[in-house]
Amino acid sequence: MNKIITVSSALFTSVTLEAQSPNIIFILADDLGIGDISAFNAGSKIHTPNIDNLAQNGIAFTDAHSSSALSTPSRYSLLTGRYSWRTELKEGVLDGYSPALIAPDRPTMAQMFSENGYNTACIGKWHLGWDWGYFQNATDKKDVDFSLPIKNGPTERGFDYFYGIPSSLDIAPYVYVENDRVTALPDHTIEKQKGLKLMHGGVAGADFDPRDCLPNIIRHSISYIDKQKESKKPFFLYLPITAPHTPVLPSDEFKGSTILGDYGDFVVMVDDMIRQIVNTLDQNGQLDNTMIVFTSDNGCAPYIGVKEMEKQGHFPSYIYRGYKNDIYEGGHRIPLIVSWKGKFTKETNNSLVCLTDFYATFAQMLNHRLMEEEAVDSFSLWPILMKQKSSVRKDLIYESGQGYLSLRTPRLKLIFHGGSGGWSNPNKPDELKQLPPMQLFDLVKDHSEKNNIIHSERYKKEVKEMTQLIRKYVEDGRSTPGKKVSNDTNNIWKQVKIFMQ
Repeated sequence: MNKIITVSSALFTSVTLEAQSPNIIFILADDLGIGDISAFNAGSKIHTPNIDNLAQNGIAFTDAHSSSALSTPSRYSLLTGRYSWRTELKEGVLDGYSPALIAPDRPTMAQMFSENGYNTACIGKWHLGWDWGYFQNATDKKDVDFSLPIKNGPTERGFDYFYGIPSSLDIAPYVYVENDRVTALPDHTIEKQKGLKLMHGGVAGADFDPRDCLPNIIRHSISYIDKQKESKKPFFLYLPITAPHTPVLPSDEFKGSTILGDYGDFVVMVDDMIRQIVNTLDQNGQLDNTMIVFTSDNGCAPYIGVKEMEKQGHFPSYIYRGYKNDIYEGGHRIPLIVSWKGKFTKETNNSLVCLTDFYATFAQMLNHRLMEEEAVDSFSLWPILMKQKSSVRKDLIYESGQGYLSLRTPRLKLIFHGGSGGWSNPNKPDELKQLPPMQLFDLVKDHSEKNNIIHSERYKKEVKEMTQLIRKYVEDGRSTPGKKVSNDTNNIWKQVKIFMQ
């Protein structure tokens, strides 16, 4: 039975709310651009009616961001409520053989749900590292004994059940893991491929076919939802799917769905997955008690044929500059819909929000009291969802793929680097030498980040204040109010010469 509570915390807006425990399905697409979804981009050449329908019973956030323009750090921040640059991972992503990034003593969202009476599952792409078992005389990180159980994986980070792959679909080892064991030992090798079918190459399990990976994840998700209808406990299903990340492999039934080729068709396949999930919930009588979150881990990847799509009038980053890996908006501004039939109505919200915020959001929903070092960069969206008040988040830090940071306020964005910090121009040393070492954009007037106003006297005060603020957030080990806590390293970043002097 629901109970009325009064929450008063620095992380939450002080307001009387009702503690609730709906089922939660958190769908995290992989490299999906905000402009790919027709609910966010009326000019999209990809029609996504099922994702759009989520917005009919929910809130579409137009200024939502991942904490990073790359996969691993974005997922770390989501599950821990903490910026990933506080860890030893200062740039790039993990590979399929990397050790666990989430420390054993770091609380996760899944653990929080479990402690509050939920069944928890992760089905899909993990990409946060775990510890493989090795042959006795192993000399290389790829000398894995796949017959041994993995350690420090999802089932040791709060999930009761896991089914999925170690990292991205294009990264070896190509194996399915259920809980802590591979479902089939490797018996062949997938060769390296380029283009939309990009594969880096490596060993693959006997039951692994890249073309069946997304359908397999969908099947396991539907099966899990079906099983939960017999449970008296609510469930939290974290569903980090592998699409539309490379390899771009739409099933035959979706080929030709768009004028954009395989990429557009793959997004349509993702949209159909939403239809299947919603229909299953409806048929099981679970829909009215299930909150569905749909979002992406970062922006669209430029190497999936972006230039060709733009010539056809489709812009995966919509009106924003840059793509995956970049510090610019296209790298980290993402589609975000929070849907709950019967509870939410169609609404658009322009609050500044981040995927890190879902930890504190669900904590407030459950009346879970956060510990001092728990979710240190997370601000609750629950007052927005309940239409009581706004979030207390006033600023946000983004990270580029190369590890450069920027600080964003509702209006201004200060980048502590002279270039994209990723794959887009400017990113070459010779180019950067000719540019100011920092960038400032007024996103209200210049949403495409065309005019660097870092030398404007008008904003001199704001630049100084924002520089001091990011330094405080680094030194305090947190961006939320509270006692100072430790980062995992000694405050060493590429930006240290700029804002840590």
